[in-house]
Amino acid sequence: DIWLKRGDQFQRLTDFRGEDRTPVWAPDGQSFYYLSERDGTFNVWRRGVNGSSEQQLTHHQQNPVRFLTASRDGTLCYTYDGELYTLHGGQEQRLQVTITADRVDRDLVRQTQTSGATEIRLAPDGKEIAFIMHGDVYVTSIDYKTTRQITDTPEQERNLSFAPDGRSIAYAAERNGVWQIYRTSIVNEDEKQFAYATELAEERLTQTDKTSQQPQFSPDGKEIAFFENRGDLCVMNLQTKAVRTVLDGKYQYSYSDGDLWFQWSPDSRWLLCSYIGNG
Repeated sequence: DIWLKRGDQFQRLTDFRGEDRTPVWAPDGQSFYYLSERDGTFNVWRRGVNGSSEQQLTHHQQNPVRFLTASRDGTLCYTYDGELYTLHGGQEQRLQVTITADRVDRDLVRQTQTSGATEIRLAPDGKEIAFIMHGDVYVTSIDYKTTRQITDTPEQERNLSFAPDGRSIAYAAERNGVWQIYRTSIVNEDEKQFAYATELAEERLTQTDKTSQQPQFSPDGKEIAFFENRGDLCVMNLQTKAVRTVLDGKYQYSYSDGDLWFQWSPDSRWLLCSYIGNG
């Protein structure tokens, strides 16, 4: 039975000879919801604390209703037959729950790496970090520390760049003896993070036999700038895949580490780069 305590006084609210359980308050504070098996299995009922307005709200038959809870606006939530349901305004609704599982295409391997991570890049939303480890691209979740391997090749990847929406990562990869620009993207629109995405797709963006490296997304996400043949500054339109050279390599200045340097303007209209000129 369900009881109410006021001060030092106890009042029995239900007297059904079977089981009543899991009382939760209704928003008005004058009534409550609870589970009762009086119709043969557990269902949701409502009753006033003064014993008035007793009402059966659900009529499930095959299995008992369990784990009843209530929100402040009176929406009820419970489980039935292994599924989650809500009840509001007399309308029952089974919730569609999507669970993202770990990759099942191979056994999970637990590793602890203490060195070797390079080229750390923070995602635009601050929720993930991409990095290079032993020549492959990885992404780790900041909140839950789940790490996802993005590439798994015998060749090397480097030069990471997040798209402004955080749903794509561009990088240079040495495949078949030539460096080219690649992009890996989250496929499903409802998924937001690489670490928990159920499907990823890799795309080769440049299609030449020339060395292409150091990709960088424009702030509007519509283009990628990169260096070709270690000097020419090029820009690719991601919709048409058209490539244009915006600065000849003879004008570029290479630093001692071999890398060239450039940066997009915030409006995606200009590229600031290292330049050899008078003075």
